[in-house]
Amino acid sequence: MGRIDILNNRLIDSVESNYPIGAAQGKMSVIIYFYHLYRSCGEEQYREIAESFLDQLMEKDLSNQLPLDVEEGLCGVALGLDWLIKEKFVAGDINALAADIDALLFKATVFGRLEEKYTVSQMTHFLYYIAVRLREQTSADDRYVYQELAIKLVNKLGDLVDPGFYREYYSFSVYHYHVPLLLKTLAIVARQGFYTGRIEKLLERFSRDLFAHRPKFQLNRLYLLWGVLAINAEFQFPEWKRYADSLYRSIDLNRLLNEEVKDRNIYISDGLSFFYWIVESLRKDYPDLAFDYSPRLVYDRLVHSDAWNALERDPFYFQIHRGLLNGFPGVVLTMLNLKNKYLCE
Repeated sequence: MGRIDILNNRLIDSVESNYPIGAAQGKMSVIIYFYHLYRSCGEEQYREIAESFLDQLMEKDLSNQLPLDVEEGLCGVALGLDWLIKEKFVAGDINALAADIDALLFKATVFGRLEEKYTVSQMTHFLYYIAVRLREQTSADDRYVYQELAIKLVNKLGDLVDPGFYREYYSFSVYHYHVPLLLKTLAIVARQGFYTGRIEKLLERFSRDLFAHRPKFQLNRLYLLWGVLAINAEFQFPEWKRYADSLYRSIDLNRLLNEEVKDRNIYISDGLSFFYWIVESLRKDYPDLAFDYSPRLVYDRLVHSDAWNALERDPFYFQIHRGLLNGFPGVVLTMLNLKNKYLCE
């Protein structure tokens, strides 16, 4: 039995009753992982595992007492279901499936004080969630409700973002650097054609702190470029264009890969896998930009990382690295994509 098979079996055994349910590092992340393994490898057992966990999640695990957040909670489940339907792994009406979760988020946002329970990054995830759900609404009345909720969240974020929001930590992590995702999410909201004036004013205020510094870490620069370019695509602000150009010229991929990303930094949350997906996204959306790197080098470093030994031998290390975002499932899907797209062997 191969190393990944061993880890997959351990993952299946570890999904106990109190396992989180969200899309980043919960049951929904496990479901997404096994459905994609089935698509990549064609082994029926992976589809059966995914279906079993999905049935369990929908029939037993959902309740109003669970947290709402995307990473571990109910909104992550709804985003996961939306992904599974769009990718044609399952059939269903996402508006019907997500109705109860949407109602809980509406109530918490309109009648509660969401900002007292959730972080700025989690609030950004909620806004992203509403932007995704808004795209699924066909009637004017339904769109109006989701637009009003998006407006409330935009305003809350406008009040919460302060100069400390732009601070970098001692190393790269998507858990610690949230500026790019906020920019991308605001661009997605603006693309839907409402509240753009207020978003423009927020971006003008944000730019005073953002433009005053350039991230120290190359991977943060790459990630920030992804967010800034999304804003440029929607608003075409000359000063944002200049900042994007300067940021792009400052990125040194050799330094990023050879100095910043260490041997065990292979996950989507902290290293090589994230680098691969963000570069592929930038290449797709902005083909005029050059991002020269060796997919084979990335693949080999993922395969030969010492993290795999740690996953096998250290139960605690495995425990904290078993999700899609921060664990080996995301790395496995990255390696499969690299192998299929670039013929890495």
